Amino acid sequence: MTETPEKTQDGVSRLSNALQAAVLAIRWERLWRVLWAPVAVIILFIGVALTDVLPALPDALHGILLALIAVLFGFSVKGMTSAFGPVSGAEAARRVEAASGLKHRPLTALFDRPAQDKLSADGRILWQAHIERALKQTENLAYPSPKPGVAGIDRLGLRFMPVLVLFVGVLMGGAEPVERVLRALNPMGGGNGSAVVSMDLWITPPAYTGLAPTVFNGIGRPPEKTDKSDADPLAPSAAARPTLIVPVGSQILVHATDAPAAPTLGLGEDRFALAKLGDQSSTSYKLEMAVDAASTGAATLNLGIGNDTLAEWPVVVAGDTPPMIEFEQAPSRQRDTQLQVVYLASDDYGVKQIEMTIRRPNGKPVPGGEDEIRVEVPLSGDRRDIKATHLRDFSAHPWAGLPVQVKLIAEDTAGQVTETDGVEVVLPERIFNHPVARELAEARKILNDADREMMEIIANNLHELSLYPKRFFDDTVAFLAIRGAANRLGYADGTDVVPGVQRLLWETALRIEDGEFALAEADLMRLQEEAMQALRDGKLGEELDQVMRELQEAMDRYMQALVDRLQEMGLDELPQMPDQSQMQTQDIQEMLDKIRELAETGNREAAEQMLAQMQQMLEQLRQGLKMQQSNPAMAEAKKLMDGLRSLTQDQQELLDRTFQEGLSRQTQRPPRLGNQGQMGRQQQQGQQQGQQQGQQQGQQQGQQGQQGESGQQAGQQGAPTQAQQDALRKRLGELMMQMDELMGQIPDNLGRAEQQMDQSGRNLGKGELSDSARNQTQALEELRSATNQMSQMLAQQFGQQLGVTSGTRSMPGREGQFDPFGRRNTNENGQGAAVEDSDVSVPNRMEMRRAREILDELRRRAGERNRPQLELDYIDRLLDIF
Repeated sequence: MTETPEKTQDGVSRLSNALQAAVLAIRWERLWRVLWAPVAVIILFIGVALTDVLPALPDALHGILLALIAVLFGFSVKGMTSAFGPVSGAEAARRVEAASGLKHRPLTALFDRPAQDKLSADGRILWQAHIERALKQTENLAYPSPKPGVAGIDRLGLRFMPVLVLFVGVLMGGAEPVERVLRALNPMGGGNGSAVVSMDLWITPPAYTGLAPTVFNGIGRPPEKTDKSDADPLAPSAAARPTLIVPVGSQILVHATDAPAAPTLGLGEDRFALAKLGDQSSTSYKLEMAVDAASTGAATLNLGIGNDTLAEWPVVVAGDTPPMIEFEQAPSRQRDTQLQVVYLASDDYGVKQIEMTIRRPNGKPVPGGEDEIRVEVPLSGDRRDIKATHLRDFSAHPWAGLPVQVKLIAEDTAGQVTETDGVEVVLPERIFNHPVARELAEARKILNDADREMMEIIANNLHELSLYPKRFFDDTVAFLAIRGAANRLGYADGTDVVPGVQRLLWETALRIEDGEFALAEADLMRLQEEAMQALRDGKLGEELDQVMRELQEAMDRYMQALVDRLQEMGLDELPQMPDQSQMQTQDIQEMLDKIRELAETGNREAAEQMLAQMQQMLEQLRQGLKMQQSNPAMAEAKKLMDGLRSLTQDQQELLDRTFQEGLSRQTQRPPRLGNQGQMGRQQQQGQQQGQQQGQQQGQQQGQQGQQGESGQQAGQQGAPTQAQQDALRKRLGELMMQMDELMGQIPDNLGRAEQQMDQSGRNLGKGELSDSARNQTQALEELRSATNQMSQMLAQQFGQQLGVTSGTRSMPGREGQFDPFGRRNTNENGQGAAVEDSDVSVPNRMEMRRAREILDELRRRAGERNRPQLELDYIDRLLDIF
């Protein structure tokens, strides 16, 4: 059947498109067969150029390699013109037939012509059928794809090597490919010394500044070989270059390699040449120099070779200024026996230490000692700008109570010293209450200027004082000390015995005034100073362990003496001074161990800071004791608290006896049935509940007062009575009146407790023990709440009632929050309390372990003397720092 013209037209269009695709595929195959080789050569050159290997080669070798690459490229483009020849129709048709899988070459038949010009009618029909059959086979033509066949030409796969080189080159110099390619194309760039030389600059400030070294690497190399951090100093814009601060005393070290001539360093108008390392053929140079005060006016620092400047920086050579220190206010007496010094100090690189010197206006020395007192003032916070207050107790010094001149001396890290003018003040002394102790202290003060005649007068006075031992409690030790001091002064040929007598008189006065507690306190203060001095002197090993052991023993004696002192005063706890941090006594041993470990690892500054913090904590305890002794209102408030606790304990005992009496009555009569039996069980349950709550309350109470003991003795004399309950209610009424007089208010719980106690007494009078037990239980609950409320009221009026306690009792509602000494176990965030440090970061255990490992490694390397001398010197400097 003959096809329609439309179908014939579609077949022709499909055939035309397939032939055009075949022509394009053939042309691409021809072109790629001749292009892959030159493309590979170009990729190879770009990859090598990006590695920046060619500019590093000598110029001749660089040129030879470029010539070889050019020849290789020229050879690869040979036969390029053959790729642009025409493509015949038969070739395109054959490619389409092969791609479409057609048999008998139907596309070729479409291009055939009859052998005869004129065909018969039957011949034309036959020819037309032949064409239609061929056209019908072209309905599913496939577009041929290019097949260059390069793999057959390059059987070894060498075409992939340039791709690999390009990949490596991109990794090495992909940030700036154009500059690297341009340098690779220029074989004359290797002769420029400034492009090859590499210089490193170290500026190490002196140790006293605490500043980090400044380092510039790769100066003089092409920019891409320098780090971004080194790009700014080499930038052409002066605004982009940083201004270097070079303190006087800084060490400058310059290393240069591959330099064609000796480089120079310029500092202001002065230039310094680098010395050659090795033999004459060496291209390495080095310069070490110190920046002295003569370079103070220098404005620039530069490195160069000949007339070429490789790098230049603006510079300021800074000289060290002396420290500044002054009194913000005149020294004054504080807290009875302490000298308060408020001062201001500053330095450009930090104050190293501040000392306080005290001397007498007449210049006389301490008997048997120096002509001045010199103590170091602890530093904290920013040492460049200090505003601080220092408190020091000099009451134990023989000069206490005499006019003295106080002066502060500041030393900066460079060793420069500045001192204040002397300010005259009376050195605070301790005022003794006991008349004998006061006479002994006065005698000690007079001995500072005693001559032979005065020594005899004091000896006679002491001898007369010893004749009346009852005046100092018949203390044998005090008697022997006073008589011994009198004899030593009376029989002395000179004044050599005065220092020993002064010390003996002071210790005897402390013993008479405060007993063993004062001696323990003085011993602790002395050992604290020795420990601080040992840390400053850098003592380690057995010496430091011995000092710490003695300090620990003195600390134990002091804490035991303090507890005994509180018991003698009839106190259970000591109030905390305002604005003072909490202290956990059970951590003192850990603090001392950490101080020792910090010192061993070289962190002496942190060790001194922690020891100073511990001194502040102990000073808090001492001030708390003085505060308790000198505040009658607080003592009265404490008596009220003790009375309330004693009353609560007596009420608890009355409840216990009421419960026991109720049980004994229940066992003496048969059980009742019905509602009465049920009521009896309810009463028994109420009594059991009252006993349990009462026992819990009893466990939370402390020691009993004298009134509580008498109440207990009265309660043990038989069954509970209305009179006993009324007696307790009367005591409560008296306490409420005292609270109203002292504080101006009464806790509401006490009023409700008084009502329950009144009702309990009425029930006891009627013999209703179960009802009385319920009333007493409720009264105990109210008393316990009143105790908590009373504690809060006293804390607001007199300061927080914390500090050292003589037992392990805790206040109700605060169990687990306080240690056995009555202080908090946690901080405001619920975390374990720790010593806070304002200026020195105290390392944790992991950091200290790491520091010890580093220190051990440094010591090991320092013993390997085969290491380079430069490295050994550096290790020795590090060990000196530690």
